[in-house]
Amino acid sequence: MDLQTLFVAITVGIAAAVVVRTFTRQFTSRGGKGCGSCAHGGAMQSGQSMQSGASRDGELIQVESIDEER
Repeated sequence: MDLQTLFVAITVGIAAAVVVRTFTRQFTSRGGKGCGSCAHGGAMQSGQSMQSGASRDGELIQVESIDEER
């Protein structure tokens, strides 16, 4: 096995390990709260809403259309 083939094999092995690790982390939990890899880690279990803190239930905002001049 020449040096170039060895380098390619090591690179592919590392890439495969990263893909497998990322895939398995989606399904594993840290501390029993949610997926552990997202910012919402277990928010639904603690009774909090998954929505952003900036939005409030029952509150609507007015959105104006964009006038495009060409």
